[in-house]
Amino acid sequence: MKIWALLAFFCGLVFLPAADPSAAFGQGVPLETFEADELLTFPQRWSALRDAQVAQNIYRVAEEDGNRFLRAYSEKQGIQIGFEHKFQPKAFSFLRWRWRAVQLPPGGDERAEKTNDSAAGVYILYGSRIMPRVVKYVWSTTLPVGTRATNPSYWRAKTIVLRTGHADLGVWYQETVNLYQDYQELFDSEPGEVLGIALITSSDSTGSVAAADYDDFFLFAQDPSTAKDTFRLMGSLSP
Repeated sequence: MKIWALLAFFCGLVFLPAADPSAAFGQGVPLETFEADELLTFPQRWSALRDAQVAQNIYRVAEEDGNRFLRAYSEKQGIQIGFEHKFQPKAFSFLRWRWRAVQLPPGGDERAEKTNDSAAGVYILYGSRIMPRVVKYVWSTTLPVGTRATNPSYWRAKTIVLRTGHADLGVWYQETVNLYQDYQELFDSEPGEVLGIALITSSDSTGSVAAADYDDFFLFAQDPSTAKDTFRLMGSLSP
């Protein structure tokens, strides 16, 4: 099951020192922009949670209009890649990134194990390395925006739907989530340290194909929507 591979991966990490929260004001603290990676390669700072050779075929760095980003294409696969980064969510409350769904897994519904596929998913892991709590932000095939659900395989993991459906395929969207507030609302408690983030574009449960792109992961100490936007939104895919 996908979620257990994720948990096993983060249990074995040796974490880097936490960043200085004062740096998260203004333009934020960059976690990943993929600009330092070679084209058509697996991103150098990430690790596959299992089946590394397969993951290297799913996730590759691409370029468009001079901008590099991560492209994911999954055919009957469901493998996460992880990026370890330890920080306090009360100090770094906001995570911002860009993504676009290119192909949705037909019938994907994150509430049931047999249909638990997402065109794009961003995981945040909190607290204990043995039994962490997890929040997964998804671009869903079928679930309405705003849906919140418990992972069908692991009761300490929750899903939040940020985007859904085919209408916006091929268009870059920028997302900003409040890690601290979302955790409090989902688990009715104070969050522990964040252990890291992970990504997944999955199609194994539905036996189909899913594809999406990811870029520009930044942490902020305050809501970046109140500051001048420094990111380019890339528009639609060319036909």
